[in-house]
Amino acid sequence: PLESSSSSSSSSSSSCRSNVHATVGRDGVLVVAPDPLVPFSRSAFVQRQRFDLDANASLLLVDWFGAGRVNNGERWDFDLLSSRCDLFHSDDNVPFLIESLSMDNRRQGQADSVQTSSMDPFCFAVSSDATFDAFASVILHGPAMEEVSGRFEELSRSLASEHTRIRDVGRHHLDETAAGQLMQHDLHLGGRVLLGFSQVRPYGRADDDGDNDNESDGSTYVARIAGTSNEDMYRILHSCLRPLKDDFGIEFYKDRIHGSTSHKPIVITGANADKASARTGIESQNETPRSSHLPATDKSSPLDGHASWCALMLADSGLPTGSFAHSAGIESATQLGLFGNPSNVDQERVDRYINAAARSSVQLLVPFVTAGNALARTQHRSSDGIDLDEMFHQWQKLDRFAHAALAANSPGCKASLDQGHGMLRVAIQWLGASSNGTGSKEMGASSIAMELAQRIQVEIDRSSDSTGHIGPVFGFVCGFLGLDEKATCRILGYCTARDMISAAVRLNLVGPMAGVNLLDGAYKAVEEGIESSSVYNNEEEDDVVSAAMEAVATCCPVVEAVHPTHDVLALRLFRT
Repeated sequence: PLESSSSSSSSSSSSCRSNVHATVGRDGVLVVAPDPLVPFSRSAFVQRQRFDLDANASLLLVDWFGAGRVNNGERWDFDLLSSRCDLFHSDDNVPFLIESLSMDNRRQGQADSVQTSSMDPFCFAVSSDATFDAFASVILHGPAMEEVSGRFEELSRSLASEHTRIRDVGRHHLDETAAGQLMQHDLHLGGRVLLGFSQVRPYGRADDDGDNDNESDGSTYVARIAGTSNEDMYRILHSCLRPLKDDFGIEFYKDRIHGSTSHKPIVITGANADKASARTGIESQNETPRSSHLPATDKSSPLDGHASWCALMLADSGLPTGSFAHSAGIESATQLGLFGNPSNVDQERVDRYINAAARSSVQLLVPFVTAGNALARTQHRSSDGIDLDEMFHQWQKLDRFAHAALAANSPGCKASLDQGHGMLRVAIQWLGASSNGTGSKEMGASSIAMELAQRIQVEIDRSSDSTGHIGPVFGFVCGFLGLDEKATCRILGYCTARDMISAAVRLNLVGPMAGVNLLDGAYKAVEEGIESSSVYNNEEEDDVVSAAMEAVATCCPVVEAVHPTHDVLALRLFRT
């Protein structure tokens, strides 16, 4: 570990940057286990990490952030915090895993920007019994990390079992001694901890049980942890990394643990409370507005004629895409008790979670939707001499990137595939009917779209339904229907928020009438997600894809830690 916590401080006009590019050779083992980065108030930090992994290579990466100088009233009060890690197989130029987070507070300084959706836009205060002041993403890859992965998985199940019934779906089976060390009371944690654990599903291969046939390259896992204090995080990491002691001769993070138990998280009161961040909902009204260096965007997206009709059809809840089978983590959050007792649900926290989840989901998907839409519309405008092989290649590239970005959240990845397949089935029927006419340029474009959709369906069937994510598919379909990027993103954002609120109604968290107000308010969160990941591109295909991939990121760590626990719930109403 590093000798001390890293800090990030900068003026609002610049950012602190960190870039790491490492290669792990055959049978090599690399452990990156730093202390948390602590962002100061008004700081901006951008981190990019890339790891190229040879056969049988092993990697453990801890990417960890604290809330800031909490004792001084700074809680998640940065301007920008952006961290991304890409994992590549050494013989491939497309990553098989993208773990990316970007939380941007600078838009609060834009007078012409949409108003913030919540006093807690990144959802750190969603729990009824905790405010989360630490978040870590732990990436584990290769044969040397199997036992460590087992500990993280067992701890995830143990923490969830404190609040709800879980089922026996563990991939790793620890002995009683190791399992006992991972119980919450044995770790002596001081506050609430959320831990979501997922195995990365290989692209293009059906794998419902999460196994990958013991490939020589080893399995890849991601643990996302949200805690109320860095001290609790130290205890968790120390316990889970114990199997590495024999190989490295040290116990990682052991020297960071002081005392027999973690202290309870500090509750800020008095004068310091006035300086606390808006991310906890207690920002001072006298706070100086944040400066912003982001371009103002044109929110207008005029639609008329058939394009307007298509937009209404796409937004219709009756469109048979199967999206209502997914709760976007709301069912997990409910069973984990984040909204309080089922008989006395905290409506404000439900609202906060839905807004945060909608914003994060839209921010992640918009780059793929935008790129797919732009590629389809470019081909639509130059329909003479279209290279279908190149279009299919571009879709495959986008879909691989989409899978890499979603793979760390197993339920979210499955939901994306399910909805992509449903959208494609609808598109084949829709575009097929449109292409029956002859003689017009529009009909010619529909025929091309139909042929491309059929080729994508063949690829999905070949891979046993393990390809075809909603982002690229939705973007391509909307592009061929004549909808521009902004309209396409807004339709997807509306459908995302609508489905989340529908899930909340079915879970009896809100009533149908209250859901109307929630859906109206979710507009702001969706707009923030779109604005935060807007991709400004030209007509060159390579530029479109490259720009989109640079913008890929989620923005709500607590939501990302909650969602994967859906796979261990014993009783579930929703598929994901």
